[in-house]
Amino acid sequence: MFAAIKTGCFVVFSLILTGCASQSSQLKPVIPLSAQQRQLQLEQLQEFTLTGALGVKAPQESVSGSLNWQQQGPYFQANMTNFVGISIFELETDARGATVKADGETHQAQSASALLDYLSGWSLPIEEMPLWLKGVASPESFNHQWDALGRLTSFTLKDSQERDWQVSYVEFFPDALALPKEIRLKTQADGSSIKLVVRKWQL
Repeated sequence: MFAAIKTGCFVVFSLILTGCASQSSQLKPVIPLSAQQRQLQLEQLQEFTLTGALGVKAPQESVSGSLNWQQQGPYFQANMTNFVGISIFELETDARGATVKADGETHQAQSASALLDYLSGWSLPIEEMPLWLKGVASPESFNHQWDALGRLTSFTLKDSQERDWQVSYVEFFPDALALPKEIRLKTQADGSSIKLVVRKWQL
């Protein structure tokens, strides 16, 4: 009797494994878009949310923590916290300009980048972030480099403060859009550097 039960369990287990193997073999890998299709879809992408680990090294101060970014058309909301959950800054833009909350105080200005520079003491090309976050270069950028798959891998960005930044895409997610996973920036203006590792994209 026990032999029959063991035989039956073995048959059921074998069928389960066969079914799993069959389903796995039917899973198709993500087919990346052509370079032209990808570029067009990235440029049209106006609403997205991402979370990631952000590190900024500047001559006066260095900071690292978690970044949350929400893009809604031409405007965005961003907040950064350190690894123990303490807020570093909260930033929001709208038709009136930019609002930054830092150190318990609220500040407003027309330029998000200039305001953040003034409050934090470190540089971040934040007004251009809606483009370079998703792997798109601004019209003012130059020195573009692409890989064999047609993905933009590096370019030089001129930000709103007239600083040149070298932008490099180190790694991409294995999805059809090949969204950036690791991005690095560096400027010769003051030696500042930025590293962003995206944990999650939500479109």
